[in-house]
Amino acid sequence: MPASDILLGAFISEYSGARSGSAIRNWLSGLHLWHIYNDADWHGKEGWLPNILKAAEKKGAAFKRLPRGPITIQHLRALRAHLDLDVPLHAAIWAAALAAFWGCRRLGELLIKSVTKFSVEHDVTRSTRISHCHMQTANRVVLSFHLPWTKTTGIRGGEAILTATGDDLCPVSAFDNHLRVNHSPDHDTPMFAFRDRSSWQPLIKQSFLDFSDKIYKAAALENVFGHSYRIGGSLKLLLDGVAPEIVMKVGGWSSLCFLIYWRRLEQVIPLAITRAWDAQLRSFASRNGLQHDATAINLQS
Repeated sequence: MPASDILLGAFISEYSGARSGSAIRNWLSGLHLWHIYNDADWHGKEGWLPNILKAAEKKGAAFKRLPRGPITIQHLRALRAHLDLDVPLHAAIWAAALAAFWGCRRLGELLIKSVTKFSVEHDVTRSTRISHCHMQTANRVVLSFHLPWTKTTGIRGGEAILTATGDDLCPVSAFDNHLRVNHSPDHDTPMFAFRDRSSWQPLIKQSFLDFSDKIYKAAALENVFGHSYRIGGSLKLLLDGVAPEIVMKVGGWSSLCFLIYWRRLEQVIPLAITRAWDAQLRSFASRNGLQHDATAINLQS
């Protein structure tokens, strides 16, 4: 130590085309940190090394992870068809699925990774603050519960916000049903834990994914991952005409950078443009005392 520029160049070349560019960059960042820790000079940005790294990124493009597909309404209805909401496990799964979808939340913010890694400082429990609010103007119920930790805010946490949809995919109804079926737990019980005879079992993130994945595959639906619920929920809200800034707040994104997660842009963009045109036409018609509906205009002289 320190590693010379020649040694670092050989290291990059060794994995060029065999690993993704981001993986190689992460390894170099680790080496850089080790040099800083040992107060050693870093030669990772000298000479032709940046060019070698760019070449490695191009050659490693084939190893990039494919974009995660979104959970759709079809996925959710397929899942619902296989659930009995009076069964504790099923009630927990349904509540978690709709909370992740309509709340645009990461599964890791709602479900625990494992029993051994459970922490009340990190994972949401039944003792968290839960509130119901009735919006009289829209005649909707809004449910929110506090998350002690999010990927964006860390231990400052955030709020999961669920708005009633008034149909079979209503997240508020699913959440309330979960609280009813899985009632009277200890305060430090994970939020989506369920009754198993006389004991409580936490709903593990991977178990949730394994359960739902079998149903989606049997229904010949697109393969999805944990992030798919967050992506699918934001896409649904965008298609419903919810402003990106509002979607950003619902999902706890710190900026509009979340738009890189957009899927099905061929649906979102034309719909947004059509709505914008329609709003302009309505405004023009209103200002000039005209009928907005073209069918109501008398074209006969």
